[in-house]
Amino acid sequence: MHSAPDTGVNGGADALLPVLGALLDQVLDLQPADRESWLARLRVEHPVHAAELERLLAAEAELDARGFLPDGAWDPETRGGRGLAGQRLGAWTVERPLGQGGMGTVWLARRSDGRFEGTAAVKILNLALLDPIGSERFRREGTMLARLSHPNIARLLDAGVTSGGQPYLVLEHVEGTRIDRYCDERRLTPVERIELFQQVLAAVAHAHANLLVHRDLKPSNILVATDGTVKLLDFGIAKLLEDQGAGGSAASTLTDLGGRALTPEYAAPEQLGGGPITTATDVYALGVLLYFLLAGRHPTGEGSLTTADHLKGILDTPPPRLSAAVTGAEARASALERLRRLYAGDLDNIVAKALKKAPGERYPTVGAYAEDLRRYLDHQPVSARPDSLRYRAGKFVARNAVPVALASLAGLALVGGLAGTITQAARATAQAARADSAARAAAEERDFALRQLSRVEAVNDLNNFLLSDAAPSGKPFTVGALMGRAESIVERDRADSGINRIELFIALGRQYWSHDEDAKARRLLERAYGLSRMLRDPSTRARAACALAAALARAGDFARAEALTREGLAELANEPRFVIDRIFCLMRGSEVARESEDGAASVARMEAAEQLFRELRFPAPALDLHIQMNLAEAYRGASRLPEAARAFEQAHARLVEMGRENTEAAGTLFNNWALTLHFGGQPLAAEPLFRRAIAISQADTSLEAVSPMLLNNYARTLGMLGRLSEAARYAEQAYRSALRAGHEVVIIQSLLLRAGIYSNLGDADRADRLLTELEPRFRAFPRAHPAFMGLLRQRGLNALKRGDLKAAMDAADSAVVLGRTNPAAGDYLPSLLLLRAETALAMHRYADAQRDARAALDAARALVAGDAPSSVVGSASLSLGHALRGQGAVDQ
Repeated sequence: MHSAPDTGVNGGADALLPVLGALLDQVLDLQPADRESWLARLRVEHPVHAAELERLLAAEAELDARGFLPDGAWDPETRGGRGLAGQRLGAWTVERPLGQGGMGTVWLARRSDGRFEGTAAVKILNLALLDPIGSERFRREGTMLARLSHPNIARLLDAGVTSGGQPYLVLEHVEGTRIDRYCDERRLTPVERIELFQQVLAAVAHAHANLLVHRDLKPSNILVATDGTVKLLDFGIAKLLEDQGAGGSAASTLTDLGGRALTPEYAAPEQLGGGPITTATDVYALGVLLYFLLAGRHPTGEGSLTTADHLKGILDTPPPRLSAAVTGAEARASALERLRRLYAGDLDNIVAKALKKAPGERYPTVGAYAEDLRRYLDHQPVSARPDSLRYRAGKFVARNAVPVALASLAGLALVGGLAGTITQAARATAQAARADSAARAAAEERDFALRQLSRVEAVNDLNNFLLSDAAPSGKPFTVGALMGRAESIVERDRADSGINRIELFIALGRQYWSHDEDAKARRLLERAYGLSRMLRDPSTRARAACALAAALARAGDFARAEALTREGLAELANEPRFVIDRIFCLMRGSEVARESEDGAASVARMEAAEQLFRELRFPAPALDLHIQMNLAEAYRGASRLPEAARAFEQAHARLVEMGRENTEAAGTLFNNWALTLHFGGQPLAAEPLFRRAIAISQADTSLEAVSPMLLNNYARTLGMLGRLSEAARYAEQAYRSALRAGHEVVIIQSLLLRAGIYSNLGDADRADRLLTELEPRFRAFPRAHPAFMGLLRQRGLNALKRGDLKAAMDAADSAVVLGRTNPAAGDYLPSLLLLRAETALAMHRYADAQRDARAALDAARALVAGDAPSSVVGSASLSLGHALRGQGAVDQ
């Protein structure tokens, strides 16, 4: 029987949640007869924990009563291994149990659809943890995670939900031993343990490059095969669980626990304290794992500690230095004192840095952690230790022990007159070997630098040609005509190298993309990508893939765009020479995520790009400017409007410092800054910024050369300000320009915007015709896309104006449901709630109107900083006032 653990950890509700997750695992493992006595003790020692835990168990019982887990699939009586044997799950037939835990049971399964022979491990998840409406999302996310491919990660082959609603995962079956047992059973030396651990780091780094954080790294999730190959298990399961909590029911509360799946002993402080989960969370767990492999004990202490002891140690107490904590030397094939001397210094510092309480003080990436360990093994200086001449000299001696020793002997020989010639010869040989190795490395770096220089020169040469030679003197050329001529030249010039030609196609494609010439951009970037596949140069291959990804995302091909982004990042090793290329791919990847409404991924990629930029050893102000602008746009796309506004303001200051306040980049900045203010409810502040952006883009007094997206954005703000005739003119021009450029997103937006404008101008029939024209274009977009919300909102507004209150309420209900289930809909939700509130007011349903107006007000305030002025907050306040007056609460 389990004893109730001491869980006396201070903290709020966020800190309580991971502790409850650990307790839930324990109580679910107990037989029903043992649960009551276990809970009785917990009630006495920690009544708050006990009450919350009993509520969760009651929710699980309710799910069972509703038949959520059918066929006894999670009945305690079937945990022993009889309940699922012989059942068919998709293409797999379950054979026998392999293990069990609080998360679920693991079964051996055999492929049975006749396509090929093979076995797999099927994990039947114990989800009082997945509410029924999440089943389709679970299956879709499982398919995405199955693309994660690395030799040290056990692949997720499939994910599904049975006909009765039971979720399961099909994983690569790994025959192996836990990494800690493998090391001890084979009495691996510390160096061998670190080399094995490097495989773990490589696998985690690959997953981080694909925007996946494991969150539960521990020895039982890391197996080592007999040939020494490491396999990480359960990558992505935390993500599968986390994405389910949309239901708002008791079931979704349990889902939240599943999404925070963790093992307290290996959890990072931010996991226990309810902080954001980032790649630094995995870095901490990897620090605990290395500490355990090298010291033979957990950083929080030895012996059978309670969960609370571990949690207190993780949250409050710095761990002892590795060299002071080492135990069990016999399993590490070394004497205890020798181990302590070996660990003192660099290893102490490396592990301590990984285990910092604050995420920002740890290694910025898993790659940086791995690099320090590699340098330690090579007797080179590591970043986790302050630099000094004495320290570097010591490292030089360590990695050149033989030459230094020979040099010392040579000095003694000269004094004593012994063997001078032999010693000098040995030293000369060692020096020659080092010189040869250095020469090869220098040649490789030189060749890489020359290739980069050649690319830059090729692009500069093309730009010089366009500026000076392409147009005859005195003859005006438009930007579009110049780019067309440049494209023709690059197509015909076969003398240049393949790499340079591809780079020119990428540069021109990006130019077309920035001018909203989407069809031309995709054509050139597809050409660059196709040519790059015939080369082995990783830089060229990566840049071509990532540039095409951004163009495809704007066209709505999100699946291929995301796949190309990950393909490009995977091409680039974590080496200093590829930093610029990795920044390029992360920026394009942020654009892909932004277009697909994944605001969190967009921000994460831009913050990673900003971190890499800080590691550059040379000034790059233009790149810094573009990173800041893209970071601001990522914040805007994630509805983090105050952060976006501050970032745009800082980027503008840098533009002015560089003398670029009237450039194309400035026009883009003013547009995006204005959008941030618009959605923050400040159209009066946004309108002059839009005008500045348009003035920069105009070739003359016409609007033909102005981006259709910019025109559409300006028209929307004019409509909000009530300047409807002007708004109609700009929206019509945006529609014509978008049709010419093949810009499908702007076509949809302008049709929707024009429908709203003409509805407000009193032309309801024309507004309805535009919506009818619009609907077939939505087939390429997922149902949760904000465009659907805009369509439903406009349908509702048109019906409200016609007095068809039932149709208006139906449209408003559907729009609010979509808005609340889409995490990227933060900007749109207040307006959807306001439509429903206004419709309820027209129907004299004042209590319903009050509820929605209050929710709209809360959502609007969440978008703005403090008491900043906001027309959305004002509109929501007005609707709330009308609702209260309708109920007789005049004073309120």
